[in-house]
Amino acid sequence: MIPAPFHVRRGRRHDLPQVAAVLGVDEAGRLKRLYARVLKDLRNDVYVAEEPGGQIVGIVALLYARSLIQGGPAAVLDGACARSAPVGPVLDGLVAFAEERARRRGCRRLCAWSGAVDADLRATLLARGYRAGEMLVADLGGEASR
Repeated sequence: MIPAPFHVRRGRRHDLPQVAAVLGVDEAGRLKRLYARVLKDLRNDVYVAEEPGGQIVGIVALLYARSLIQGGPAAVLDGACARSAPVGPVLDGLVAFAEERARRRGCRRLCAWSGAVDADLRATLLARGYRAGEMLVADLGGEASR
């Protein structure tokens, strides 16, 4: 799990400024609306890792779906990021937390999305035994694409 002195809790609306800082993005407008929608949606989980003083040092997001083809619930690790050095232990704890959360929701698998710029997350996932699968991804363009 998360190394001391951090603990994980569900993300809240008032966390947005610190979440934006961890993500390295501007919190204005679009992110504010999106974050509020994601927090309300029961098909998502957003958790933050915070220090005892309340400073958020990491975030992990999960998406849930029911799969007719694969049979049963599945989860996608939408992403995890940390801003506390070293980031490895925080990311490892967040991924472990996400795995346990998905397990408790009855998911049979957890797929992880790791973009080209997520080298730390990719290294964490590989170290935890994740392997390349058959997921094919298409960039559909637009503002949300990275």
